[in-house]
Amino acid sequence: MRTNPDARGLLQIAASTFRSDVLPHVAPEARFAALMVANALDIAERELKGLDAAGHSMLGALALLYGEDADDALSGDDLRKRVEALQHRLCIEIAAGDFDHEGQDVLMDSLEAIVQARLGISNPKALG
Repeated sequence: MRTNPDARGLLQIAASTFRSDVLPHVAPEARFAALMVANALDIAERELKGLDAAGHSMLGALALLYGEDADDALSGDDLRKRVEALQHRLCIEIAAGDFDHEGQDVLMDSLEAIVQARLGISNPKALG
């Protein structure tokens, strides 16, 4: 049994320590860079916490677009690879003009769901 913090726990400790012990002592000219580091730690922590949920949201949107099963059993790297493959396919089809005439409504719904899933990790405040 693991008693040490996992990656999520380590990021949480690092972000908290950085904000409480380091950031207050950063010189004004380095404050912007320090805030970027703090923000990156927060994003990484949210990503580890919500990666599978966000991945399933994106997979669901892409599956709807392509009429495929969303496969709720996928997780971790398998989920990431499936979403990346479908996103790659989507990019190729958009570039080829496959959605120029038909399917734009479903495409826009899918893209909106993907953006919302990504924003939930990178900038949840933007979701309202």
